[in-house]
Amino acid sequence: MSVPQGSVCARCPGLLGKSCCEPRNGEHLAMVTRADMERIHAHTGLAVHRFTHREGLTDLEAQEYEGQWPLYRGYFRKGPVRVTLAERRGACIFFAPATGCTLPAEVRPVACRLYPFEQWADGSWSVAVGRYGDLALARQEGGACLGVEEASSMEALLAMFGTTRETVEALGARLAEEARAHGRG
Repeated sequence: MSVPQGSVCARCPGLLGKSCCEPRNGEHLAMVTRADMERIHAHTGLAVHRFTHREGLTDLEAQEYEGQWPLYRGYFRKGPVRVTLAERRGACIFFAPATGCTLPAEVRPVACRLYPFEQWADGSWSVAVGRYGDLALARQEGGACLGVEEASSMEALLAMFGTTRETVEALGARLAEEARAHGRG
């Protein structure tokens, strides 16, 4: 088996057809917090409404979302409105097909920096393979995240993204804090 060449994120669109920055029908781009919006605005100078999309949810949908994704608990406290990155031409407004995200890592939404890792409702960490539910099934079914497709273990996946469990957990804690603050207004 040959060793994959280049960043997993840079290779993804060519090998899987779309990147996580190019949502398929029914999928959403990353949810953003007020802190994310402030960082992006400060870096780009763009008004927040130019790079975000607001979507109203029912109270039940918001409650179910927070129940399923614990890092977002408190996000909907001020109302059931999901704020995501905006799409342009089928991709995130900050996505460049040849190079990927145009935002520096420290400016990107925390959810983007955390992807493909997520915390489940029981507090355990896994990979964001919502279509499939676990690493083995995502690899078997295809079309998830190229890193998930290529990694042989969670440790290999962490290495592919140049991160550690500790860094992922710290980003998760940051996202949880920013989501709570988002809900406070």
